[in-house]
Amino acid sequence: MKKQVKVALIGAAVGMTSLVALSHAAMAQAAFPALARGIDTWMARAMEPCNPPTTTVSTPNSPAAGCIQSNGNTTDGTLGMKFAKLRVSNRGRIGVFATGFKLGDEVRARLTLRVTKTANTLHPMQFQKVTFQDVTIDCPAAPDAFNARPNGAIIGTAKLTTCLGSYVGLANGNIELVDVSLVNALNSSPVVAVPGLVR
Repeated sequence: MKKQVKVALIGAAVGMTSLVALSHAAMAQAAFPALARGIDTWMARAMEPCNPPTTTVSTPNSPAAGCIQSNGNTTDGTLGMKFAKLRVSNRGRIGVFATGFKLGDEVRARLTLRVTKTANTLHPMQFQKVTFQDVTIDCPAAPDAFNARPNGAIIGTAKLTTCLGSYVGLANGNIELVDVSLVNALNSSPVVAVPGLVR
């Protein structure tokens, strides 16, 4: 009986060692890239998603079903837009250049960031890389916005540090742009445009 107990304890110990090894393997940390200069992207018009499809389509080489284009729920259907470009630089500047709007229109860049940086932790108490919860910010922060000029152009820049407010410490590190969009600043912030292309 004692031998069985001893064998069982040894087996349990080996099992725990394996679990610890697997845990360490799962927690392996990837190195930051050596260079990431930011993004410079064209914006396509944002549309409501099609799920489920509601209409039959007969165009060759296309899915057999889709949805009639729709805007006005989570996406904007009121602003005009000929084109828009958005840039986020590694110096922490957010720039927007767009045309086709009208005087009085206002937009903001909306960014969802996932930041990993070296920080002091309490449990355990040491200096190590930490990934923070995703943070969504508007640039420039309300009540400011990028305003359309009389010729319909929008040209503006904002500082990431200003947009982050009390979370200014997230302006440095490995910054993932999980989501990027332009939103209508005057109408409950529906999405106007997202990174994309028109062909």
